[in-house]
Amino acid sequence: MLCKIEIYFMKLSPIRLSIIERINAVDVKFHRDLLALLCSPFVFKAFFPKHLLFTEGEFSDFEEVWGWFKQVENEPFPKDLNKLRLGKYAEELLYFYFTKSPKYIALGYNLQLIDGKLTVGEIDYLLKDKNQNEFIHMELAIKFFLKIEINRENQWIGPSTKDNLTKKRNKLLHHQLQLTTTYKYLIPTEFQQINFTPKLLLKGAEFIHFPDYTGTSDPLVNAWWLHIDQLEKINKGDFTYAIIPNRKDWIFPYNQRLERFTFDELALELKDYLELQNEILVARFNQHGTPIDRGFIVRSNWPF
Repeated sequence: MLCKIEIYFMKLSPIRLSIIERINAVDVKFHRDLLALLCSPFVFKAFFPKHLLFTEGEFSDFEEVWGWFKQVENEPFPKDLNKLRLGKYAEELLYFYFTKSPKYIALGYNLQLIDGKLTVGEIDYLLKDKNQNEFIHMELAIKFFLKIEINRENQWIGPSTKDNLTKKRNKLLHHQLQLTTTYKYLIPTEFQQINFTPKLLLKGAEFIHFPDYTGTSDPLVNAWWLHIDQLEKINKGDFTYAIIPNRKDWIFPYNQRLERFTFDELALELKDYLELQNEILVARFNQHGTPIDRGFIVRSNWPF
């Protein structure tokens, strides 16, 4: 009898695999990451009021996204982004989209609100929806949170343990999404008479503890985490693995250009990484090189 984990590997969506393959065929990293960011799932929707969620219908259809991309792939894009942290890098990717979008006008980007000598906040995007004639204040967050039970309560925390969903949710709802109302007088003068509708776009992945993980047909959704002393649990077939040390590469973990390792090679490599940091992301592929899922391997004492 096939175990549960082997069954779902046989049911991976051909459509989603085709999307990953087409993204991999793109030569430029900025473009690959842009396409992957647009096509990645909206995460943690259930934790936010529905009316605040950004409607992403215009890039939920990959064929539409691909058609748009082929029209703009020769347009100049920001260079020298290597020093940017993951969140700022994702903001640059999405800003490129909004500046080239047929639906939106990008009115403002990364607007710092300064009251005297104090910076009280930063607005990610001010947009105009040309079709709806609506003005939008949009905040982007890209989060990779791991689900863990602590004191009999489920919590979502970042792999570095410095961030968590509760803290991020409170900041978004009670500060960031209120900026164009609370500090209207600090936004550029030409926008002060406009009523902006606050919207949130939350991208990333939801990582489930491996013993509770079942997986889906979509590798872009599949995500798990595991303590290093339980690493043998992922060695359930003829898989190869890629190590993803650069955080910006978390956006598209199935890059075919990354070196592949056997399980034994992976185990040796991970020891070195975890001597220096809390976590390392790995991607898993079947014997044909088909992407299956990705997961964080964390130290044995994580998150404490």
